[in-house]
Amino acid sequence: MSLPFVTALSVGALLAIPLHAAPIELGKQVFHKDWAAACDNSFSCEAISLLGDSQDDSIPTVKVVRSSDSAVTTEVKISLAEPKGERYRILIDGRPVANGALAKGEYPIRLQGADAMRLVRAMGHGRKLVVRGADNAPLGELSLKGTAAAFTHIDVVQNRARTRNALFASGRKTLAPKTAPVPTIPAQRIGKQEVIPDAGAIVGLVESSACAETRVGVTEDAAYSLGKQAGTYKALVILSCGNGPYNFSSAPFVGTSSDGKKWKFSPARFDYPVEADARLGGIHLLVNSSWDAETQQISSYAKGRGSGDCGSAETYIWDGDMFRLVDAFAMEECRGSTEWMRLWRAKAEFKN
Repeated sequence: MSLPFVTALSVGALLAIPLHAAPIELGKQVFHKDWAAACDNSFSCEAISLLGDSQDDSIPTVKVVRSSDSAVTTEVKISLAEPKGERYRILIDGRPVANGALAKGEYPIRLQGADAMRLVRAMGHGRKLVVRGADNAPLGELSLKGTAAAFTHIDVVQNRARTRNALFASGRKTLAPKTAPVPTIPAQRIGKQEVIPDAGAIVGLVESSACAETRVGVTEDAAYSLGKQAGTYKALVILSCGNGPYNFSSAPFVGTSSDGKKWKFSPARFDYPVEADARLGGIHLLVNSSWDAETQQISSYAKGRGSGDCGSAETYIWDGDMFRLVDAFAMEECRGSTEWMRLWRAKAEFKN
């Protein structure tokens, strides 16, 4: 499904990413029957269940998380529409494979380590997973069609296929698992400067921008301080720039001023995607955006449809000069899962 004003996600081959890599290559998403899988740039992977043809919201969501480190951490998390009682049992094709106490929170069922691996391997060879509670009460069931393909994709990406640590079709091979360091982004702290453009400067920016023709109805523009560097004030200005169903587009600009009164504006720069929207004069449009001054991060969250079961989400950090990608999640197929898969991760390191 196409998303308004959103650049399509890269689905190129997953690459080992050095610490200061450019350009950014997002992980590939794969879909097979009722399951999806993806790995990020550190080779950490996850598989997520999708709704089948029934589109029944009472069907549980199962998420399998597989780290890329030598510790081979595996976790299974299961959400339930209506968790009842204190304990659960999981059956694969009628055979009990796991049981325990229901926990509080979004995932009442969580298994790790050997327990998780035992369940995952049973899932890969099964057709249906059923969760039951006290007195054998049904808590949910879902299709396992596609698990073998999803788990095999993860094994291949992590170089664990046919090894003792494979999620599916384990073997006796001894292979070094693929791993890559999480990129580190050096960032300059904004500080406590509070100088921002006044209303007149923002109005002038709106009137001269390509967004002027896309703004309809009630619009909200905002300005935030980006601190002072080498005697120059910087500010982030976010302009309303059109909207569509359940998505509101905005255009980020960076303003510079030597005295805090006269400002010059240019479209904010981002390291992903490399090419900005050519239709709007180089503006990198964000969707349903928000700014967090404490973390110096701006986010974009584009829904493919109102239920939020598909779309893309990115988070960027201001490094003192541009916005750098620190997180990217996506779900290309609209199949009932509000869990999106991580395709990129990085960490920030603030300069002293």
